[in-house]
Amino acid sequence: MSELNRRHCLFPRYALILLLCLCFVSAPSFGNSSAREENAPEGDFSDCTACHEGIETMGPNHPFPCATCHLHPKDRHARPLASHQAILRNPSDPTTVRQFCLPCHQAEIETLEHSLHWSLAGVINQTRFLWGAQEIAAPAIYGIKGPLKPLPEADFSKVPGGPKDLVDDFLRRRCLRCHIHTRGPGGTGLYRATGCAACHMHYSDDGRYRGKDRAILKSKAGYPTRHTWTRKIPNEQCLHCHHQNHVGADYEGLFEHDYSDDFRSPLVQGKPKPRTHGLDYHHLSKDVHFERGLWCIDCHTQKDVMGNGHSYSYEMEVPKRSCRDCHGGFGEPLPDLAISAIGKSSDGYYFVSRNSGKKHPLPLFSAASAAHRIDAHGKVRCSACHAQWSYQDYGLSVMHEEIIQDYKWIGRTVQGDPALEKELKIHTEKEVVGYPVSTDWLSGGKKPGIWSMGWRFRRWEPMPLGVDQTGRFAILRPRYQYLISAVNEQGHVFLDSVAPTRGDGSGRGWSFMPYVPHTIAPFGRGCLSCHRNRLAAGLGPEETPTRDTRLTIPSPPAVQTMRLLNAREQKKLYKPGAKWHKERLRSLRKEIEKHQ
Repeated sequence: MSELNRRHCLFPRYALILLLCLCFVSAPSFGNSSAREENAPEGDFSDCTACHEGIETMGPNHPFPCATCHLHPKDRHARPLASHQAILRNPSDPTTVRQFCLPCHQAEIETLEHSLHWSLAGVINQTRFLWGAQEIAAPAIYGIKGPLKPLPEADFSKVPGGPKDLVDDFLRRRCLRCHIHTRGPGGTGLYRATGCAACHMHYSDDGRYRGKDRAILKSKAGYPTRHTWTRKIPNEQCLHCHHQNHVGADYEGLFEHDYSDDFRSPLVQGKPKPRTHGLDYHHLSKDVHFERGLWCIDCHTQKDVMGNGHSYSYEMEVPKRSCRDCHGGFGEPLPDLAISAIGKSSDGYYFVSRNSGKKHPLPLFSAASAAHRIDAHGKVRCSACHAQWSYQDYGLSVMHEEIIQDYKWIGRTVQGDPALEKELKIHTEKEVVGYPVSTDWLSGGKKPGIWSMGWRFRRWEPMPLGVDQTGRFAILRPRYQYLISAVNEQGHVFLDSVAPTRGDGSGRGWSFMPYVPHTIAPFGRGCLSCHRNRLAAGLGPEETPTRDTRLTIPSPPAVQTMRLLNAREQKKLYKPGAKWHKERLRSLRKEIEKHQ
């Protein structure tokens, strides 16, 4: 028996849940295991605790023998169990979740399979529409898994005629590493499992095990913190996918640096700072809810995250808990007491966080506020005023390359993807022409070529306004302003900074989308952050825009039920009437009197 097999024994007798074991997601190495059941037949792997002495149970709701979740029925009563390879590391993986978890969790699994966390329909269909591969972005046509059509593979047997022939490969190899069907690239802040365990099995940023299983090397990365199932999911777990310049990272005040080494963080004691989530970050103002200690799951409920049985086409379409549900608002002055976390005492309303169980005083909508006295603001999303900053990334260049033949990548290998970074470093250190490969995150296979990205410029101050699918005014962000290039293995450039055309032929495939920045402050921004502000009105910073400032002028959203401000709305925002000036002066006078 090989030394590797001697160290790979099964799992504790009562450890397992419907989900994962400690070997689960990363192919483990139990290097220091000295435990072995002395009386077990040679080559018998049927007793888990012989090796995994001290491993945690999955919790009181899952008091199953290990074999219930980690062995197929045909192997559960095999004595001796001849191979450790028969053991499923993660029964909650999408490939096996129905067989192992469905008997107890049918409702959860069936709703999850209709959710955006399962399909990533918004990312897929909006990108395909903007690159000209389909005629409409919503309702969604394609997804990672059913009930939508599976995303096709790009056909490289012929020379691509344009962006629409490359978009599926771009999605598969650059965009879709963060979905519950794959573990992703790994690395600091990027360790996680698949399936149900992607959320419910906690991983620390360093991917180190902190339990008592003697068979697991605590110095080796790629393991959850403990062999324990949890419904109390910390923000750290969410950020293993919701990082970079996407909603989630902004909740903790993170704005990613540009990719070039020139923009890296300063050295600390002569060494580069460790990069979390594949990048390093500017640290901006945090969301007030984060500062108070609230977790993502305090607002994002099970139906929001895991689905409610309906298939949605994009994130803004999913029903969620709103600001008004907790704080009240126009026409709804009081919180919704149907929310179990909200209570009322003699001191007023409070909110109980799932993080610490602490009762937080719940500030209520103030009808006396100057901004709240304006009826028209009832159609404005709370975040449009209360967001402190916003992700505004302009001019996204993407390039597909099948050959690396010069030094341009030196100092530019950091792309937010540790796997891609490793591949780029290998080829930049060679003195010969390189032919890189990268992972298809849906099939798991390697393919020739890589996809790289770079931005024209990035800001957090401008906050243009548009109208979302509910008819409310919301902050817009560029998603995205594509310029697409492609180079084949002979070094022939057959696409050179091409702006795609939308699938319906209506114009250039650039888009600004309404969204909700998670950078909320308890106070709103000043009146002039929107009114009399060219950027907020979508007019750009100057009457004669330059090549760069033209990028700040919004392009129409990809979803037809959303839109930009019309000419009347732009005028009203940029050149408000006498009533607005009068109200503003009145508010300023009150502020002065209050501080005298």
